Amino acid sequence: MIQRFCFIKLRDDEVETRAELAAMLRVQLADAGVDAVVGLPADDSAARWDLSIVITAASLEAWNALVCQPSMTGVFDELAARSIVVKAWTFDASL
Repeated sequence: MIQRFCFIKLRDDEVETRAELAAMLRVQLADAGVDAVVGLPADDSAARWDLSIVITAASLEAWNALVCQPSMTGVFDELAARSIVVKAWTFDASL
């Protein structure tokens, strides 16, 4: 199992809409058939980040295929345009 962890710092003019953006991302990712959890900061430990996204795929090959789908690239292109920083890491969680 592969998990892709993304952390997003939004542009200042987008921060007030982060809850709406999180809801929109949940719908867009679900509509694209993506197993994803979108989160907002719960305490001060996450104060530097506005959104988190954790995407789960069956394998690295499945993740690589998923990321090439137009629906996925569209979601993340829009997110990048609204962000200052997008950090992402991929982990193998099947060990």
